[in-house]
Amino acid sequence: MDVSDGATEDLRRRVLVLAAGAMRHALAEQLRAEGFEVRDTDDALNIVELVRSWRPDLVVVEELLPQRSGRQVVLSLRASGETFKVAIAGVLTDLSVGNVLKWLRVGATDLWRFPFTRDVPSRTRELIDECDRSQVQLGRMRARMLAWAGRARLTGTVTTYPGTPFEGRASFVEGELQEARFGDESGERALDQLLELDDGPVLWDEKPATAPVVKATVPAGYKARVLLVEDDPSLRKMVTRQLAPSGYVVEVAADGQAGLQLATHKPWDIVVADLDLPRLDGWGLLRALRSDVSSREIAVMVLSAHDGTVDTLKAARAGARAYLKKSGRSKELLDTLSLLAAPRARVWNALEARGEVKVELRSVGPLWFLRTLAELDCIGRLELEDAMGRYELRVSQGHIVDAAAQTGSLRVQGRTALEAIITSRGEGRFVFEKCEPPKGARWLYEMIDECVDGMRKEEARRLHEAAIDPGKLYLNEELASLFSRVATVSELKVLDAVRASPDSLDTLASNVGLPVTDVEPALAELLRRGVLSTEG
Repeated sequence: MDVSDGATEDLRRRVLVLAAGAMRHALAEQLRAEGFEVRDTDDALNIVELVRSWRPDLVVVEELLPQRSGRQVVLSLRASGETFKVAIAGVLTDLSVGNVLKWLRVGATDLWRFPFTRDVPSRTRELIDECDRSQVQLGRMRARMLAWAGRARLTGTVTTYPGTPFEGRASFVEGELQEARFGDESGERALDQLLELDDGPVLWDEKPATAPVVKATVPAGYKARVLLVEDDPSLRKMVTRQLAPSGYVVEVAADGQAGLQLATHKPWDIVVADLDLPRLDGWGLLRALRSDVSSREIAVMVLSAHDGTVDTLKAARAGARAYLKKSGRSKELLDTLSLLAAPRARVWNALEARGEVKVELRSVGPLWFLRTLAELDCIGRLELEDAMGRYELRVSQGHIVDAAAQTGSLRVQGRTALEAIITSRGEGRFVFEKCEPPKGARWLYEMIDECVDGMRKEEARRLHEAAIDPGKLYLNEELASLFSRVATVSELKVLDAVRASPDSLDTLASNVGLPVTDVEPALAELLRRGVLSTEG
């Protein structure tokens, strides 16, 4: 660690630089030259102790560090009472609005682009002065978002969960919030709610907009499969009657357990489930669907007799794709189903047309896409990329030609690569091109079923072992660094807490301040992506 020797004109202007390599020295030199008292380090593991003892006015944090990600550092500083009030500026190479939201969500005060486009000492001084006046870093995420938008003179529209029933929009002009809408809410309350939804897709448009546009028409040619789980026989009959003429293939179940059995043993596009179900209620059904590899990508619409933003947000955070109050009006139901069915229908039609197809696994689901390639006898190459790595698959008339995945420094092929594709959230394309399956090539359907069966058993085993003694989990630092760039706040908290070797799941939940029902899905995702493992 380097500590400046010279005195400063303003001893309150202390800046701690947490960075590595050239960025660390460039930041420290610029700030010292302008009279700031500076300490610089790349020791991310002991940052809380350093901030507690030295008490800087501002901590500048690089995005990628040798031991932890910048977002993990911010989260740890906000988790400690003694360091909670410090202003924090993240330094990013990607200053997209989606990435900014991820940093603001963990508690960053401001975000700077690297290479720097503004004078660092002046913006440091301005930020410290602003925090002295307003303590914006202590406010809710909305306050940090509005403050950042003002500094960046943001003009445009941020859309969360675009093209879905949970779509929300916030429009800015020169840093001022012009309009925000989420569900039935508007203004700053709507902004609060749409910012609460973590782990959702975000789009940015440089043109302001005033209202969400969430209409969709299901393209002809694809028959979406809908499972209705409802204990009221008259409502089951009414909904089935409403959906059948619109081209949906509908089956029904009368309770949550029966619905779960059907949902995990047959392919579905959408599950429509009442919240108040016998044997297994809608919340339990939703949790079970999200925990199983064969059903977690199904779009779930929950029905409720109650109307309210609180339950809407709860449903979205639990993994539902839509929340609808029971009204008996067929238009609301059909409009919402159209939004949920449209992504798969568009991809299906594009594959049938044999043109290059844009693929977003988050929207359509990896298992559905792979099975569709087999069902339509597609011949060509799938190329995908996400925060964890790159993936490639070649198929020919229902056979798998080859598969490869590069995750960090690890490259795998065959079935292991196919499993990596199934767990990814990659985006990319499918290109039709000639390729012949080698002699003895496996059927893609057969390989998918083997992967699903194996992954279901392995995931259950790993989660069971992890829940018994999370202190014995092994952490892959390379994959942790990659995953932390896109992880939810819950996943980051669990990832950090595992380092302390908790002796039980209850202890882990207590350490992160989350209920066990939130910790388990985060732990499962970290195990699924290889960030944590039960074997060294």
